[in-house]
Amino acid sequence: MTGDALPWISGNLEIDKSVIDEIEQHALECYPSESCGFVFGPTDEPAVLDAVQREENEADKYHKLDPVTFPRTSKTYFKINELRAARTFEKGQREGRPVKVIYHSHCDAGAHFSDEDAATFANDGQLMWPCAYIVVSVMGGKVAGWRLWVHVLGTNGFEESTLTIREG
Repeated sequence: MTGDALPWISGNLEIDKSVIDEIEQHALECYPSESCGFVFGPTDEPAVLDAVQREENEADKYHKLDPVTFPRTSKTYFKINELRAARTFEKGQREGRPVKVIYHSHCDAGAHFSDEDAATFANDGQLMWPCAYIVVSVMGGKVAGWRLWVHVLGTNGFEESTLTIREG
């Protein structure tokens, strides 16, 4: 999938203030565990992000079942149910309100796109999910900032992009 077919994967997005407020609130409620979820917007307004859906971070469940394969807990990692994610992406496309962003928080760390994040969302230069990514930094129980990250085509890397708040 290319940025031409799904322009939001290239970044330069606009997010409703109520949506970023909800993402921040979710991050605070989950702290000291990472939060995660999806952000949607209308297909006919590719840059617009106007709805959010919280997801359960299943990292602790997987860690408890198999700590060797899943050594990290929700304090430093997030895991969204892959079947539910696939169904959410399919439903969004079908209804003209695609998932444009996956968000998650970092606890007592910056809003950078970590090596673990990059390994999760890109493989052999291909983007694993057709979206951009918001990372929220929560330091000491307070939101310290957030950033939008997009995949660098043909690599396993990500770079920061512009995310503008839409008032009203």
